[in-house]
Amino acid sequence: MLMDEFLRDIHTMVFKKWVLYQTSPDYEIYPDPDDPDVIVIRTDYSYSEISFNPLNIIELSVTNTATNNVEFYLHFQMNTLKHALELFEEMIDSIKKLVNKPVTKVLLSCTGGLTTGFFAQRLNEVSALLTLDYVFVAVPYRDLFTVGQNYDIILLAPQISFEYAKVQKILKGKQVFRIPNLVFAKYDAGAVFRMIQNHPKEKVEKRVPLAPLSLEDIEGGHVQILVIAVIRTGERVYIDYRVYDKDNTILYDNEIIKYKIAVADIYDILDTVLVRFPQVEMVGISMPGIINEGKVSLLQHGFDDFDLIANLTERYHQKFVVENDVNCIAVGYYASQKEYASLCFILQPKAGYASGVGSIFKGQLIKGHHHIAGEVQYSPLSRHDDTIELSKTPEGCLKLMGETCASVISILDPELILVSCELLVSEDEIKKETSHYMPDKYLPEMKLLENLREYNLLGQMILCIEEN
Repeated sequence: MLMDEFLRDIHTMVFKKWVLYQTSPDYEIYPDPDDPDVIVIRTDYSYSEISFNPLNIIELSVTNTATNNVEFYLHFQMNTLKHALELFEEMIDSIKKLVNKPVTKVLLSCTGGLTTGFFAQRLNEVSALLTLDYVFVAVPYRDLFTVGQNYDIILLAPQISFEYAKVQKILKGKQVFRIPNLVFAKYDAGAVFRMIQNHPKEKVEKRVPLAPLSLEDIEGGHVQILVIAVIRTGERVYIDYRVYDKDNTILYDNEIIKYKIAVADIYDILDTVLVRFPQVEMVGISMPGIINEGKVSLLQHGFDDFDLIANLTERYHQKFVVENDVNCIAVGYYASQKEYASLCFILQPKAGYASGVGSIFKGQLIKGHHHIAGEVQYSPLSRHDDTIELSKTPEGCLKLMGETCASVISILDPELILVSCELLVSEDEIKKETSHYMPDKYLPEMKLLENLREYNLLGQMILCIEEN
């Protein structure tokens, strides 16, 4: 053990010196003059730090100085130089995206994308001629919502201007404009630039995170529990984690932000948390995919029937509980209220990913014999030839959600259906769509659910207590 710690010290020192020797025309790297344990990496539009903490724990962070958003954050305990260098390269990849002056990205959309394609070409020509920091791209309406989050301004052609209110609600934080008929007919680039430059930028209200849920009615687990929740949104992966004490008080809470996930990320969290909280006896992990007896199937991220529990048990001494994220959210919401004895949570993630359903009946989580209860991807109703295309638009998502809700009601008849879908903004429209498949008198209450983080962490913690 002493030799292991000695080697950690050596590897950390070598890594620190190696980082300071790196040079690049893309960024400036130097030791922080106010803190010898911090290395700064700076570009014109980003500020990044590598912090060396006690116990050989290293933190990497990248902040976009144009938006003040954290683009990348993780920490790890030094184990091998190879792993440290891999994480450093991930950090540098994030920094390189922020080297050049951020241009204002403008997305044009019409029914098919053809006419706006010609207009986007004209706008790019004028932008280049006048050396303006704008780039214009055109997409058909069916792709607007899947790519719109990556743009600053949305321009709607006259033929889809009636969707203005819906686009504003779904693409929160984006400036949305309707192109006037005459401007669009003439491809009047000057009028478009005047419209987007002279319009005052609206203040975006940041969503207030849900406070930690009350645990007053939940008996403590009698051991310290580490809970890890993997959540994918857009192009990033967020890994939230929290340490609960024996009496359910929160000892530690943090989050990692990356562009991809690997099992090594779980190792890094365990290594850094366990060295700070060696009394943790149980670890719960919530993540997407099919979870059956500790094996994870999540092909989009490289987990193909991967025996996660066996892998972790071989490396660590704690007891592990791994569960599907949708099931955890259903358990967490159920525990946070006293009104409903049965409920279902339906998650429709971004296009290309299958929906999932977490179901509670009279206080019991329904998993099924093979733990595939709620895997909507295997339902015949969800196997449209154009399912992926349908999931790209609010109208298509609404159709899929109506079918899923009707299926859930016909089998489980819950008191409440909770829905999380970025493209749906009204419980009433979901209920109306579901009514196409069954009488109104059988429809349960429906609610849109945001702030999934707290329900996810709480649900996994409860499942750990039950396993203890």
